[in-house]
Amino acid sequence: MVSRSLYFKKKKLIVALAAVGGMVLSSSAWALPSFARQTGWSCAACHTSYPQLTPMGRMFKLLGFTTTNLQRQQKLQAKFGNSVGVLLSRVSQFSIFLQASATNVAGGQAALGGGNPGASPNNNIQFPQQVSLFYAGEVTPHIGSFLHLTYSGGGSSTGGGGFSFDDSSIVWTHPWKFGTNNLLVTGVDVNNTPTAMDLWNTTPDWQAPFFMSDYSSSGAVPMPFIENSAGAGYPLVGVGTYAADIFGPNKANWLYADADVYTNGQGTQTNPVGGFAGAFGNGPTGRLSGAAPYVRLAYQHDWGNWNWEVGAYGMWSSVYDGSVETAPNSGIYANYSGGPIDTFDDYDLDTQLQWLNINDNNNLTVRASWVNEQQQFGAGSIISPNNSSGNLNYFNLNATYWYHDHYGIQGGYRNVWGSANPGLYGAGFYSRSGSPDTSNEWIEASYLPWWNTRLSLRYVVYNKFRGVGAPSSSVSGYGASAYNTLELLAWIAY
Repeated sequence: MVSRSLYFKKKKLIVALAAVGGMVLSSSAWALPSFARQTGWSCAACHTSYPQLTPMGRMFKLLGFTTTNLQRQQKLQAKFGNSVGVLLSRVSQFSIFLQASATNVAGGQAALGGGNPGASPNNNIQFPQQVSLFYAGEVTPHIGSFLHLTYSGGGSSTGGGGFSFDDSSIVWTHPWKFGTNNLLVTGVDVNNTPTAMDLWNTTPDWQAPFFMSDYSSSGAVPMPFIENSAGAGYPLVGVGTYAADIFGPNKANWLYADADVYTNGQGTQTNPVGGFAGAFGNGPTGRLSGAAPYVRLAYQHDWGNWNWEVGAYGMWSSVYDGSVETAPNSGIYANYSGGPIDTFDDYDLDTQLQWLNINDNNNLTVRASWVNEQQQFGAGSIISPNNSSGNLNYFNLNATYWYHDHYGIQGGYRNVWGSANPGLYGAGFYSRSGSPDTSNEWIEASYLPWWNTRLSLRYVVYNKFRGVGAPSSSVSGYGASAYNTLELLAWIAY
């Protein structure tokens, strides 16, 4: 058995070797404070800005959040019967995030169909919008956690305030060194969100825009099943395994694979959430009729101050068309036994290019992803009585630039298109055909006065919104410009 001291020396060596392959440090930006306390590193060692990862951050995540260079944990011997070693951390693994927002929708909340409980006609302020408590970091030398409990103040995507588990994971991981230029990292994880363990900011749980108001128009845009699962949006639990082979001179090549299988989970999200809460019947959305597999492949190459990733993933989900309460007003939902089952097969292509200037603390990241969803609806479908099949596409192109790690500018283009389906997307308020077609451009300016504080101003301009362009094409008389949104966003972490 390898001694603890030798193991930690090897872990430090692994991180140092990986750093040669393009991992960089800069002087500010921020992430989970518990990680900074655990490692003693600046937050910008792992992030250009939260939640965007640098190569160092990807390695930290691969190693299951267990890397540390602080004084080692104390060992307590319990001498009752057999001796058992217990490791207790000397640093706090807890962090807290507070998010607040102020939102103006050009047409007011009435343009969203009035489905936003407690909303003012416009200029909605949430303080707090969310308060998140994290227990994140090393549990043992091979096991790490990212447990995320969130209080939401309510809004268009949640329907009301309350506590729930947000995207969370527990990971077992191990690095294997083969020669000078080859490192293999393997892991096993339990999580409640597809793509939660991914290393790049091109997948649903970690993609831009990274934070939005509950009262913005974006929450009403139809999305593929896997996109709506971000942030523990569905009551899912999954177990999976991943491996990353980091090889070549200076360990400049990364080959990453991840495979998970998901089923229904209890104790995760309990409110109907997602871009269109009514899409899957009454009560909690996204209840699976069986196991849903997820597979991810990605390749990254580092050179100088640059790194480039290209990847793909797929998820195959069979979902109950509706769910019913076990008793009237009980708030407890069961699968719709004997009812129709729909399938949502999601396929993705994505890429990310990143430039990190360690001398002036400037960085640029450009990301693109395309998700194609193939839909099949069971006979007698509640949500799609007139369509047996369909498709939905989501394209997301965005870029972020940070100057001296204090001043940020980012923006992008998003486009949703697919088969019209009045039962799934509604035809009584937006387009008459039930079209999901939506496109917008957005721009955001951010300022980090301190490492743990971020202020942002975002403006979103819609060219089309759920099939609506000109006001005359809308059932309600609202045109696409009525959904233009201005958001003032604030984050603080400790």
